[in-house]
Amino acid sequence: MDKKISLNEICSVYKRWVINNPGLVTDVETVATWSSYFVAGKINKSPIISELVYSLSKILSLFNDRIIRDAYGNETQQYSLREQIKIWLTVIHYCEVFVELVVKNRWGNKGKWTVATLLQLFKCSSAFVLLYRYKEIPIQHPPIPALQRKKVTEGKDADAESNAFFTLKRSGRVVRRIDGAPPIALRDWQPLKIKDDMMSSNIEEKNLLQAELIHVLKPLVHLASMRIFGSKSWKQWLIALGLDVASFRLYNRHMESLSYDQRLEISRRKLGLVLYLLRSPMYNGYSKNVLESVLTSTSNKIPMMSFICGPIIQYLSHWQDIYFYMWAS
Repeated sequence: MDKKISLNEICSVYKRWVINNPGLVTDVETVATWSSYFVAGKINKSPIISELVYSLSKILSLFNDRIIRDAYGNETQQYSLREQIKIWLTVIHYCEVFVELVVKNRWGNKGKWTVATLLQLFKCSSAFVLLYRYKEIPIQHPPIPALQRKKVTEGKDADAESNAFFTLKRSGRVVRRIDGAPPIALRDWQPLKIKDDMMSSNIEEKNLLQAELIHVLKPLVHLASMRIFGSKSWKQWLIALGLDVASFRLYNRHMESLSYDQRLEISRRKLGLVLYLLRSPMYNGYSKNVLESVLTSTSNKIPMMSFICGPIIQYLSHWQDIYFYMWAS
């Protein structure tokens, strides 16, 4: 009984510390996350230890976000099925590489690909629920993004866009508030766009569902193509790239109708296309020599850069072997 009470007291003290020191908590989490990169190559089984440190730091950050949101938020958090699915998908997002490395170390490549397939099946089925039951388009990556703690703790986490306009009662016309207008240099002089349910009637839901469905199914299709053609084949590489391009083409038809957060997620995915340069077989055939040449040249021209470029050159192939699959990008 004493242990239970003392454990509860420790949890209460920790929660009070997080609530009262959100800035310090963020700094500690940042140090923990970055330390995972410096562990690489320094100790035995460093990839596993590095991913363990990274996973724990991110899960701790997710937990602390919950504490801060519950303490400073205006609304009581309801952990519905939708929220629970997002939590599980976020935890898997942070831990899947660590799990795959542990399984590979214990049971080899066969065990790794079995676990990878099971994880992707769970992620895909969960995404189906978010997509078709809750109309979540697009699904964020990770589903629960990091909390902007400064805005929350300073009381600025209210929906800025909803406070930036009002609707005339008789005409229904949307008018921007004077204090809600952006700086002159940033104005585009376009009609005010209202997000979420106010503009959902203007979005062609069918195309958006198809676009997100392609994105959700891509990991499983890619896994199957790797199984058939091999991880070094151009066919599996082109199939994954083709699915991404097809999804983006469908999204591009309706970008103007999407909210800012939706467009931001699509832009993040498009930026992820750069990682195809680091995937096999592109990396083995072309990118590896170019990257090593650029890093070597940079470290020779700028002396201090050798401390950064040296470890990158040393572990580039090793990291590429761990992170080469598209669905974990």
